Amino acid sequence: MAELVAVSSDSDQPADALDAAHRLMNELAGNLESLDDLAPYLERLVQAVNVAIDGCDAVGVTVVMEDRPRTAAYTTAGTLEIDAAQYSVGDGPCLDAFRNGRENLVDFSEAEQRWPAFIEACDPGDVQTLLALPLESGGRRFGALNLYAYAPHAFDHTDLVVVRMAARRAADAVAAAVALVGARAVAGQMEHAMASRAVIEQAKGVIIARHGITETAAFELLRQQSQEQNLKLRVLAAQLVAEARSPRSQAL
Repeated sequence: MAELVAVSSDSDQPADALDAAHRLMNELAGNLESLDDLAPYLERLVQAVNVAIDGCDAVGVTVVMEDRPRTAAYTTAGTLEIDAAQYSVGDGPCLDAFRNGRENLVDFSEAEQRWPAFIEACDPGDVQTLLALPLESGGRRFGALNLYAYAPHAFDHTDLVVVRMAARRAADAVAAAVALVGARAVAGQMEHAMASRAVIEQAKGVIIARHGITETAAFELLRQQSQEQNLKLRVLAAQLVAEARSPRSQAL
Protein backbone atom coordinates (compact mmCIF):
# COMPACT_ATOMS: atom_id res chain seq x y z
CA MET A 1 0.00 0.00 0.00
CA ALA A 2 3.02 2.28 0.01
CA GLU A 3 3.65 4.86 -2.64
CA LEU A 4 5.61 3.61 -5.63
CA VAL A 5 9.37 3.78 -5.30
CA ALA A 6 11.44 5.27 -8.06
CA VAL A 7 13.09 3.03 -10.60
CA SER A 8 16.71 3.66 -11.50
CA SER A 9 16.23 4.68 -15.13
CA ASP A 10 14.00 4.14 -18.12
CA SER A 11 16.83 2.17 -19.77
CA ASP A 12 16.45 -0.58 -17.15
CA GLN A 13 12.95 -1.40 -18.38
CA PRO A 14 11.96 -4.03 -20.97
CA ALA A 15 12.27 -3.05 -24.60
CA ASP A 16 8.54 -3.49 -25.27
CA ALA A 17 7.72 -0.89 -22.62
CA LEU A 18 10.13 1.55 -24.23
CA ASP A 19 8.57 0.86 -27.63
CA ALA A 20 5.12 1.57 -26.20
CA ALA A 21 6.44 4.79 -24.68
CA HIS A 22 7.91 5.96 -27.98
CA ARG A 23 4.70 5.15 -29.85
CA LEU A 24 2.69 7.09 -27.31
CA MET A 25 5.00 10.09 -27.45
CA ASN A 26 4.83 10.13 -31.23
CA GLU A 27 1.04 10.12 -31.01
CA LEU A 28 1.13 13.02 -28.56
CA ALA A 29 3.65 15.10 -30.48
CA GLY A 30 2.90 18.71 -31.29
CA ASN A 31 2.65 22.08 -29.59
CA LEU A 32 -0.29 24.04 -28.23
CA GLU A 33 -0.91 27.14 -30.31
CA SER A 34 -3.86 28.50 -28.33
CA LEU A 35 -5.85 27.84 -25.17
CA ASP A 36 -8.51 26.08 -27.25
CA ASP A 37 -5.98 23.33 -28.00
CA LEU A 38 -5.57 22.28 -24.36
CA ALA A 39 -8.82 20.39 -23.69
CA PRO A 40 -8.70 18.38 -26.96
CA TYR A 41 -5.06 17.54 -26.31
CA LEU A 42 -5.76 16.23 -22.82
CA GLU A 43 -8.69 14.20 -24.16
CA ARG A 44 -6.39 12.67 -26.77
CA LEU A 45 -3.78 11.97 -24.13
CA VAL A 46 -6.06 10.05 -21.77
CA GLN A 47 -7.39 7.95 -24.62
CA ALA A 48 -3.85 7.16 -25.80
CA VAL A 49 -2.66 6.20 -22.31
CA ASN A 50 -5.70 3.96 -21.85
CA VAL A 51 -4.75 2.07 -25.01
CA ALA A 52 -1.02 1.96 -24.24
CA ILE A 53 -1.19 0.42 -20.75
CA ASP A 54 -2.25 -3.22 -20.46
CA GLY A 55 -4.66 -3.69 -17.59
CA CYS A 56 -5.73 -0.04 -17.57
CA ASP A 57 -9.51 0.42 -17.82
CA ALA A 58 -9.81 4.20 -17.47
CA VAL A 59 -7.65 7.32 -17.37
CA GLY A 60 -8.26 10.84 -16.11
CA VAL A 61 -6.38 14.09 -15.65
CA THR A 62 -6.84 16.26 -12.57
CA VAL A 63 -5.76 19.87 -13.14
CA VAL A 64 -5.47 22.26 -10.20
CA MET A 65 -5.88 25.93 -11.10
CA GLU A 66 -6.75 28.85 -8.84
CA ASP A 67 -6.52 26.38 -5.90
CA ARG A 68 -9.38 24.29 -7.28
CA PRO A 69 -9.06 20.74 -8.67
CA ARG A 70 -10.99 19.85 -11.81
CA THR A 71 -11.15 16.68 -13.88
CA ALA A 72 -9.93 18.14 -17.15
CA ALA A 73 -10.21 14.96 -19.24
CA TYR A 74 -11.34 11.38 -18.70
CA THR A 75 -12.13 8.21 -20.62
CA THR A 76 -14.93 6.81 -18.46
CA ALA A 77 -17.55 8.83 -16.58
CA GLY A 78 -17.73 6.23 -13.78
CA THR A 79 -14.38 7.35 -12.40
CA LEU A 80 -15.70 10.87 -11.81
CA GLU A 81 -17.23 9.69 -8.53
CA ILE A 82 -13.76 8.78 -7.25
CA ASP A 83 -12.47 12.20 -8.29
CA ALA A 84 -15.45 13.95 -6.72
CA ALA A 85 -14.85 12.20 -3.38
CA GLN A 86 -11.31 13.56 -3.31
CA TYR A 87 -12.34 17.06 -4.27
CA SER A 88 -15.09 17.02 -1.65
CA VAL A 89 -12.89 16.03 1.31
CA GLY A 90 -9.81 17.81 -0.02
CA ASP A 91 -7.57 14.76 0.12
CA GLY A 92 -6.78 11.51 -1.63
CA PRO A 93 -4.16 9.89 -3.87
CA CYS A 94 -4.54 12.29 -6.81
CA LEU A 95 -4.47 15.44 -4.69
CA ASP A 96 -1.57 14.04 -2.66
CA ALA A 97 0.35 13.40 -5.90
CA PHE A 98 -0.21 17.03 -6.83
CA ARG A 99 0.69 18.49 -3.45
CA ASN A 100 3.67 16.32 -2.59
CA GLY A 101 4.99 15.31 -6.00
CA ARG A 102 4.82 11.58 -5.38
CA GLU A 103 3.37 8.59 -7.15
CA ASN A 104 0.55 6.84 -5.31
CA LEU A 105 -0.77 3.34 -5.86
CA VAL A 106 -4.05 2.34 -4.21
CA ASP A 107 -5.58 -1.14 -4.09
CA PHE A 108 -9.13 -0.62 -2.85
CA SER A 109 -9.46 -4.28 -1.82
CA GLU A 110 -6.81 -3.75 0.86
CA ALA A 111 -6.82 -1.67 4.02
CA GLU A 112 -5.84 1.79 2.81
CA GLN A 113 -4.99 4.09 5.72
CA ARG A 114 -3.27 7.10 4.17
CA TRP A 115 -6.43 9.08 3.34
CA PRO A 116 -9.17 7.95 5.75
CA ALA A 117 -11.62 10.74 4.84
CA PHE A 118 -11.31 9.90 1.14
CA ILE A 119 -11.73 6.15 1.70
CA GLU A 120 -14.84 6.76 3.83
CA ALA A 121 -16.37 9.09 1.22
CA CYS A 122 -15.40 7.09 -1.86
CA ASP A 123 -17.39 4.33 -3.54
CA PRO A 124 -14.91 3.02 -6.13
CA GLY A 125 -17.49 0.83 -7.86
CA ASP A 126 -15.72 -1.65 -10.13
CA VAL A 127 -12.36 0.10 -9.73
CA GLN A 128 -9.91 -1.91 -7.63
CA THR A 129 -6.62 -0.17 -8.47
CA LEU A 130 -5.77 3.52 -8.81
CA LEU A 131 -2.40 4.93 -9.85
CA ALA A 132 -1.81 8.69 -9.53
CA LEU A 133 1.26 10.51 -10.82
CA PRO A 134 2.03 14.23 -10.41
CA LEU A 135 1.99 16.58 -13.41
CA GLU A 136 5.29 18.45 -13.10
CA SER A 137 6.83 20.88 -15.57
CA GLY A 138 9.39 23.62 -15.11
CA GLY A 139 9.54 23.10 -11.37
CA ARG A 140 5.77 23.51 -10.94
CA ARG A 141 3.03 20.97 -10.35
CA PHE A 142 -0.30 21.32 -12.11
CA GLY A 143 -2.30 18.25 -11.05
CA ALA A 144 -2.16 14.50 -11.54
CA LEU A 145 -2.50 11.81 -14.19
CA ASN A 146 -4.77 9.08 -12.84
CA LEU A 147 -5.09 5.48 -14.06
CA TYR A 148 -7.88 3.15 -12.95
CA ALA A 149 -8.19 -0.62 -13.27
CA TYR A 150 -10.95 -3.13 -12.53
CA ALA A 151 -8.40 -5.74 -11.44
CA PRO A 152 -6.31 -5.67 -8.23
CA HIS A 153 -2.56 -5.02 -8.45
CA ALA A 154 -3.00 -3.95 -12.07
CA PHE A 155 0.06 -1.72 -12.49
CA ASP A 156 3.77 -2.36 -12.05
CA HIS A 157 7.02 -0.48 -12.50
CA THR A 158 7.21 -1.38 -16.17
CA ASP A 159 4.01 0.57 -16.75
CA LEU A 160 5.64 3.61 -15.20
CA VAL A 161 8.00 3.99 -18.16
CA VAL A 162 5.02 4.91 -20.30
CA VAL A 163 2.91 6.64 -17.68
CA ARG A 164 5.68 8.93 -16.44
CA MET A 165 6.37 10.14 -19.96
CA ALA A 166 2.67 10.78 -20.53
CA ALA A 167 2.43 12.68 -17.24
CA ARG A 168 5.32 14.89 -18.28
CA ARG A 169 3.67 15.55 -21.64
CA ALA A 170 0.37 16.46 -19.96
CA ALA A 171 2.18 18.75 -17.53
CA ASP A 172 4.04 20.46 -20.38
CA ALA A 173 0.74 21.07 -22.17
CA VAL A 174 -0.85 22.68 -19.12
CA ALA A 175 2.32 24.70 -18.45
CA ALA A 176 2.32 25.93 -22.04
CA ALA A 177 -1.30 27.03 -21.74
CA VAL A 178 -0.55 28.90 -18.51
CA ALA A 179 2.44 30.58 -20.16
CA LEU A 180 0.24 31.64 -23.09
CA VAL A 181 -2.74 33.08 -21.25
CA GLY A 182 -2.26 32.77 -17.49
CA ALA A 183 -3.70 30.50 -14.81
CA ARG A 184 -6.99 32.38 -14.50
CA ALA A 185 -7.80 31.92 -18.19
CA VAL A 186 -6.86 28.23 -18.04
CA ALA A 187 -9.17 27.81 -15.05
CA GLY A 188 -11.97 29.45 -17.01
CA GLN A 189 -11.33 27.17 -19.97
CA MET A 190 -11.52 24.15 -17.64
CA GLU A 191 -14.91 25.36 -16.40
CA HIS A 192 -16.13 25.72 -19.97
CA ALA A 193 -14.88 22.25 -20.84
CA MET A 194 -16.66 20.78 -17.83
CA ALA A 195 -19.92 22.43 -18.90
CA SER A 196 -19.52 21.02 -22.41
CA ARG A 197 -18.91 17.52 -21.12
CA ALA A 198 -22.55 16.88 -20.22
CA VAL A 199 -23.65 17.02 -23.85
CA ILE A 200 -20.66 14.90 -24.87
CA GLU A 201 -21.76 12.23 -22.39
CA GLN A 202 -25.26 12.35 -23.86
CA ALA A 203 -23.85 11.96 -27.36
CA LYS A 204 -21.78 8.98 -26.24
CA GLY A 205 -24.96 7.42 -24.88
CA VAL A 206 -26.67 7.86 -28.24
CA ILE A 207 -23.77 6.17 -30.03
CA ILE A 208 -23.59 3.31 -27.52
CA ALA A 209 -27.33 2.65 -27.89
CA ARG A 210 -27.12 2.83 -31.66
CA HIS A 211 -24.08 0.62 -32.20
CA GLY A 212 -23.78 -1.46 -29.03
CA ILE A 213 -20.15 -0.47 -28.46
CA THR A 214 -18.15 0.48 -25.38
CA GLU A 215 -17.95 3.95 -23.89
CA THR A 216 -14.33 4.29 -25.01
CA ALA A 217 -15.14 3.21 -28.56
CA ALA A 218 -18.09 5.62 -28.65
CA PHE A 219 -15.89 8.54 -27.69
CA GLU A 220 -13.28 7.56 -30.27
CA LEU A 221 -15.96 7.42 -32.98
CA LEU A 222 -17.22 10.83 -31.91
CA ARG A 223 -13.69 12.25 -31.90
CA GLN A 224 -12.91 10.87 -35.37
CA GLN A 225 -16.13 12.31 -36.78
CA SER A 226 -15.28 15.65 -35.18
CA GLN A 227 -11.93 15.70 -36.97
CA GLU A 228 -13.38 14.60 -40.30
CA GLN A 229 -16.08 17.27 -40.21
CA ASN A 230 -13.74 19.91 -38.76
CA LEU A 231 -16.21 20.59 -35.95
CA LYS A 232 -15.45 21.10 -32.28
CA LEU A 233 -16.32 18.00 -30.28
CA ARG A 234 -18.97 19.74 -28.18
CA VAL A 235 -20.63 21.18 -31.32
CA LEU A 236 -20.85 17.78 -32.99
CA ALA A 237 -22.12 16.23 -29.75
CA ALA A 238 -24.86 18.84 -29.45
CA GLN A 239 -25.91 18.21 -33.04
CA LEU A 240 -26.04 14.46 -32.49
CA VAL A 241 -28.14 14.79 -29.34
CA ALA A 242 -30.51 17.24 -31.05
CA GLU A 243 -30.94 14.92 -34.02
CA ALA A 244 -31.26 11.72 -31.96
CA ARG A 245 -35.06 11.93 -31.88
CA SER A 246 -35.23 12.14 -35.67
CA PRO A 247 -35.52 8.76 -37.43
CA ARG A 248 -33.78 10.29 -40.46
CA SER A 249 -30.55 10.85 -38.53
CA GLN A 250 -28.03 8.03 -38.85
CA ALA A 251 -24.84 10.11 -38.99
CA LEU A 252 -22.83 8.10 -36.45
